[in-house]
Amino acid sequence: MKALLRTVIFLFLSLLTFNLRAQGDCTYSLQGQIFDAVTKEPIPFASVRILDTTKGVISEESGEFLIAGICSEDFVLEITHLGYKKTTHHHDPSHEDPIIYLAADEQMLESIVVEAEGITAQLETITANSLSQQELRTRQSESLGDVLGQISGVNTIRTGQNVVKPVIHGLHSNRILIINNGLRHEFQNWGTDHAPEIDPSLVDKIQVIKGAAAVPYGPDALGGVVLIDQEEIELSSHLHGEARLTGKSNGRSGEGTMYLQKGFKHFGVMGRGSWLKQGDLHAPDYQLTNTGKNETSYAAGLRVHPVHFLDISAYYSHFDQELGVLRGGVNGNLDDLLIALESPVPNETKPFSYDINTPKQEITHDLFKAVATYTDDHQSLSVRYGRQFNHRKEFDVRRGNDLETPNINLELLTNTLDVDWAHPKIGPLQGKVGFQWLQQDNENIPGTNTIPFVPNFDTRRLGYYLIESLEQGDNTYELGVRFDTQHSSIAGRDRQNDVYRDELDFENFTASIGWIKRLNHKSNWRINFGTAWRPPNIAELYRFGRHLTFIEYGLWRYQFTETGQITTRDVLTQDDKPITPEKGYKWISSYNYSHNNLQLEVTGFVNYIENFIYTRPAGITTTVRGTSPYFIYDQADALLWGVDLSGQLVHNERFNSVFRGSYLWSRQVNPKDYFAGQPPANVSYALSYAPSIPIFSTSEISVELDYTFEQFQAPRVLTVEEILDAGRNGDDLFINQPDFDILPPPPGYLLTNLNWRSSIKQFELQLRLTNLFNVSYRNYTDRLRYFADDLGRNFTLSLSYQL
Repeated sequence: MKALLRTVIFLFLSLLTFNLRAQGDCTYSLQGQIFDAVTKEPIPFASVRILDTTKGVISEESGEFLIAGICSEDFVLEITHLGYKKTTHHHDPSHEDPIIYLAADEQMLESIVVEAEGITAQLETITANSLSQQELRTRQSESLGDVLGQISGVNTIRTGQNVVKPVIHGLHSNRILIINNGLRHEFQNWGTDHAPEIDPSLVDKIQVIKGAAAVPYGPDALGGVVLIDQEEIELSSHLHGEARLTGKSNGRSGEGTMYLQKGFKHFGVMGRGSWLKQGDLHAPDYQLTNTGKNETSYAAGLRVHPVHFLDISAYYSHFDQELGVLRGGVNGNLDDLLIALESPVPNETKPFSYDINTPKQEITHDLFKAVATYTDDHQSLSVRYGRQFNHRKEFDVRRGNDLETPNINLELLTNTLDVDWAHPKIGPLQGKVGFQWLQQDNENIPGTNTIPFVPNFDTRRLGYYLIESLEQGDNTYELGVRFDTQHSSIAGRDRQNDVYRDELDFENFTASIGWIKRLNHKSNWRINFGTAWRPPNIAELYRFGRHLTFIEYGLWRYQFTETGQITTRDVLTQDDKPITPEKGYKWISSYNYSHNNLQLEVTGFVNYIENFIYTRPAGITTTVRGTSPYFIYDQADALLWGVDLSGQLVHNERFNSVFRGSYLWSRQVNPKDYFAGQPPANVSYALSYAPSIPIFSTSEISVELDYTFEQFQAPRVLTVEEILDAGRNGDDLFINQPDFDILPPPPGYLLTNLNWRSSIKQFELQLRLTNLFNVSYRNYTDRLRYFADDLGRNFTLSLSYQL
């Protein structure tokens, strides 16, 4: 009994001693800087204090502050200044060097705190660009692709107005990774008419990485990476949020969004929701029938911070979309296509309606994420699990009882596990080690009454990477290496409806090396050379038959006979027809200059891709729906290079200019030919003016000029009449020079847009007018440009309230 009593007393005294020692260990410090959220000028004499303590300081003339003698690594910071909104921020060891942006009391903006990660290694030598929060707010009612298209070097490829995908330096779809809220966004990404199921109105930050970023993010990043993040859940924060209503004249659409967040001492919660209803859109001279859209999305998040070294969060989102595809863009055969091309108004054009008929798409996407992060002064360990479920239905124009039956009905389930360890510094080296696991299952849902366009598959992938960086004076050097292995099990049905099976294995190393040279306090130079790879996706290997307006055959769904003819009777394997993964080598360099009122960035790149997979015309075929050209998948080496330019000039406190431009050159190396559908050169300029209007707290008026050049890098033109004549005469137009287009590239065009934004206390009113002069034009990268003009004039009115 005495021994037990002595043990209890010993433990009590030990805990007491530990507690006293911890209380007396007041050796922590915090350094930061405070700026005006609008002018970006330093704010002197701001009060910075740690809640529930007597610790606090006043910022200096430069806006800098330093708090020493802090007794805990985990605390809440409060920043106040007369005339500015107060802000509080939870600080822990995982971050350092906070940058605080205070918003004036009468402004619509909120005060924010940006914290640099204390331990980071994500290839900072790769060029990255982002949209400002104000730019994002202005365009959040647009599609994700259109929002991303505002970044220099990023274009769009589309199927009409509802299906828009980003193009980075000439590459799109599976060659661009989208990291949605920390997870690879997994969806049916094998077609230009499959846009990512992400609602921009629920997004807080968007960044585009333009280099070959396979090392930290994995295969498929030959073109770049899009990083999409939600607003971080803050601890110890007041209830805040925003409600917004938006209406548009073109399509007579209405949209509403809501966001709320509340932080407590050890946990925080958030919720978002959005809905949209859009009717038929219209070109300057006619209605675009069957281009309506319905969307609903919502998300919820939870963050728990039980102790200073552990942070746990969970997030769930749901996206539901129904969208129509222009009815006049679907044709059964070459004769119908010829009539559609010659018609001044698209076929099947009808009066305005909110109805969505075939062809159409119905998509749902669910995402769940759970993250646990351990952090101390020297290292951090993060474990992230994700689960995504994507259900896609596509309804083609069909006859009889199959009219409301989807011709494609796919369910895609993806599980991922990511482990990242930012290790303690090893001398001057700072780095990160990572492990990534992915399991993906794709299932065709029975009942389509068609041979599956793509087969069922189960894919498993493992990846390991290491990134190290070294700072020496004005230079930073980075090196990254990665190894991935992938196995897929395939099960599908051939044209005789017999089952075929296969097992596929791919593996590859990737690497990246980079250098940042800080020339002076005004400018720096970034250079990065990286490799990336991409195994052929299942659709490129096995797709079979008609999909909307195209008949396509994957790499293993056709072969050449001894007489040079193509047969699609058998399903091939790797032994029959070896397919090599794409391998890209991308060099990218950028010069950044920032001084006084001028910010400038110039970026150049060269990207050489071995075994590039693309579609090319192969002949003319006759089916029950008529005679049409058909396309096959093939491989060739490709070379792409180009230049991006972006900048901002603040003329004075009232006027501000923003400019950007991009140029891309791309070509097949062997055989030498141009790729169809590559984005042409583009330049834009915007001038904004901030008037002083007594009834408004802040106001801004801007005019945007956006000019797209005619694409001169295009394959030859074969008219429909020439194809019809060749079919009747038995001629083969595709043997010696396969690539072609049925119309020449459209002429260049200039679009003029106007914006007006004003705020009164917590309310903000925004009016946006696009295509001011109602210009008739066609976008070269739009698959439906053959049949209809692009959008006409559009008024967008938005009213928001911040809590």
